[in-house]
Amino acid sequence: MSVTLILLPLALAAAAAAGGVGAIGAAVTAKGGNADEHARPEIRVRTRMKDSTLLTDALTNLGATAIDVSRTRVTAEVDGVSLTMTLTEDAVWEAHVEGLDGRDVTVVSATELLQRLDTEYAGMVQQAVAEKIRARAEGSGFELVSETREADDTVTMVLNVRAGA
Repeated sequence: MSVTLILLPLALAAAAAAGGVGAIGAAVTAKGGNADEHARPEIRVRTRMKDSTLLTDALTNLGATAIDVSRTRVTAEVDGVSLTMTLTEDAVWEAHVEGLDGRDVTVVSATELLQRLDTEYAGMVQQAVAEKIRARAEGSGFELVSETREADDTVTMVLNVRAGA
């Protein structure tokens, strides 16, 4: 069995307001009422994935192999399944998860994989943003006073405005 997931764009601010980064599980809805028992289940999942470089890094961190990323298509093998993500004409990612070597894929396992990928991607975005802040702070009239990382990987940066800026 295989599962298709439709990944709906979601702004980071909206995700944070709705319960935090990585809260895509609440947005999962299975398509119901199929007359055909053998039709592939379809699931809609909100996501923030846009940057192909960060997506590649996130897949690598999950242990994915055979990663191929282009502007409109992502393929990888991870945890015994094949993941194919395709960008539709409506700028919505569609993810198709199919078992390899006879492995079954369920709605739950496909959703869990996308949740793990979303969480890893969020971490990559956070690292990239923190690096940009560090690199641009001084040139923008700020001084990085402190930076802490919490157990949940939340990064807190304290910036002071430089005198005369």
